[in-house]
Amino acid sequence: MQFTTEQKNIFDFVENQSGHGIIDAVAGAGKTTTIMECAKFVKDKRKILFCAFNNSISNDIAQKFHNLGLNEVTVKTIHALGRQIIQDNNNTGQPIKLIQSKYRDILKSPEIIDQLEPIYKKLLEINDIEFDEFDDKKNFAANNLIYSINTRLIEINQKYRSTLSKDNLSEFISLVTHFGIFNEIELTKENFNLEIQCYFEAHRIVLQAGNSLSERSMIIDFTDMLYLPYEWKLQPNNKFEFLFIDECQDLSKSQFAVAAKYGHREGRILAVGDPSQSIYGFTGADIESFQRVKDFTKAKQLPLTTCFRCPKKVIELAKTIRTDISGSKQEEGTVTSIHFEDVVKLAKPGDLIISRLRSPIIILVFSFIDKNIKVQIHQDEVTEIINEIKNIFKVEELNIVISTLPNGFEQLKQSVTRRWNYIIEKNAQRIMDSTERKIYIETEHDYLNTKLTFLSKKYIQWKSQCETMNDILKVIKEYISDSANPIKLSTIHRAKGLENERVFIINYDELPYFRIQQKDWEKTQEVNLKYVAITRALNDLFLIESEMIETMEIEESLFDNLPFD
Repeated sequence: MQFTTEQKNIFDFVENQSGHGIIDAVAGAGKTTTIMECAKFVKDKRKILFCAFNNSISNDIAQKFHNLGLNEVTVKTIHALGRQIIQDNNNTGQPIKLIQSKYRDILKSPEIIDQLEPIYKKLLEINDIEFDEFDDKKNFAANNLIYSINTRLIEINQKYRSTLSKDNLSEFISLVTHFGIFNEIELTKENFNLEIQCYFEAHRIVLQAGNSLSERSMIIDFTDMLYLPYEWKLQPNNKFEFLFIDECQDLSKSQFAVAAKYGHREGRILAVGDPSQSIYGFTGADIESFQRVKDFTKAKQLPLTTCFRCPKKVIELAKTIRTDISGSKQEEGTVTSIHFEDVVKLAKPGDLIISRLRSPIIILVFSFIDKNIKVQIHQDEVTEIINEIKNIFKVEELNIVISTLPNGFEQLKQSVTRRWNYIIEKNAQRIMDSTERKIYIETEHDYLNTKLTFLSKKYIQWKSQCETMNDILKVIKEYISDSANPIKLSTIHRAKGLENERVFIINYDELPYFRIQQKDWEKTQEVNLKYVAITRALNDLFLIESEMIETMEIEESLFDNLPFD
């Protein structure tokens, strides 16, 4: 193939120059092809390590190196590299045991509950919640607050380890503020300083318990794979002379720390990323990751500004966000604005439909099912969508034979609506701005009604084969798990790395997504998500205008099928 001048400059940097480099690659710039070509200029291929962002990328890159006859190149995810460091230093005589629920299990252990009990009581007192006995199951207000405390402790614990935060109160406050773990009302409470001190002490207890458990029993979770090599000051047995680090704009501090441990002191690093595609800040990465890698390694910045993926009209749209992107395609392509109700009419097998939020995808899924059209959604997202629908019901409501109810599905619908109207109103109390609170309540009521109306319709249509809600959910799962050249639906987060001839962006006119009291880094990442969405299209881009329904934000998962080796 013909390489651009920018690509040739990168090859020359690898072959003839010294020091570290960082490639600033626009979307569709062929960064994978460029890096793999770079590997040819490294003399000893056995000393090359390619640090992949997730398992699917790792498998893809390994196969491509194999096809090029470069089997000596090592390709691993950063999580797998972290796990290997722990294994290299494992002197316990016990195998590593991966338990993702590790910290949730710790919070349920009697020993930790006893240690946390004084802190729970203090937090209950701060929040003016009375209780007779600590373990009184009838004290719903106390139990709800304790559940909320534990949920926050889990989130704090994950962010603390991912960001390699320091163990002091000042940095702890910065952490919980940065990630919005406490809302604006809570931050301005008169006794917030007392409350945050309680969380600080509780977090210390939980973290120490987790680290001790890992040390004794080699029980770890995914975040431990990144955190423990740093916390325990471990080194891998095997180091490399040349490190290629992919997707460096989305690396947390702990991820980069693990990757860097694999480099010889005199070795070289070539990182690649696109600051305008930094979208995983909610996981522990941040928008400064690209610059941080550059500064830490004192890397020479190398541009890749030519997009090989998108046609001219799509490039014009992308330029409104990243001005230096240029296109190599001569095709004009198309950019067309359409209404939401036209999507089902226009979409055809093989198309990709993407959305910033999950809820419009669910509504669109309902429309496709009504038309008896099967679609494909990422396996993890299938589970999330089914669970989102399932969670509006109690366990007994999922299993009851609907025909045995006096008023059938209508009775079930009324029961669920009454319960969730109360929950929605209760949740809305946390929203400080009255306008945002009103919109939230109306939106959630409408969204709940949409789901229940659809399920009622499907029960009537499918009742010969579906007696319970669980039966209905099984049929829905079949409709969204098609594999024969399907229409594909995805959130923008999960669409990163994908490309398609025809791409539909739901609610395009609302991008970048905005909410009141949004932090600056969140605003930047919302712009980045719009850029990621635009640059998925190989030929035709459809911009879908929003409906009246607005929905609250649901964040996405960062990793897919993380490997253990």
